[in-house]
Amino acid sequence: MTLQEQLLDLDAAVNQISSGINAIAAMSRGLDRVDDPYADGFYFLADHLIEAVQNLRKQTDRCLSAM
Repeated sequence: MTLQEQLLDLDAAVNQISSGINAIAAMSRGLDRVDDPYADGFYFLADHLIEAVQNLRKQTDRCLSAM
């Protein structure tokens, strides 16, 4: 497998992770709407995961552009 193929596989994994994080963010909004005490924890988790996946996406895009 070439480096380019591996980067494309990484790109697909980043997209899957991003979708999962979006689900966590949606869940946190739903918990907030019903005043669930766990909503703040989910917001905290979602914020940090969103930031991490944005950085991962940026780095993955840079690697793909370098190819």
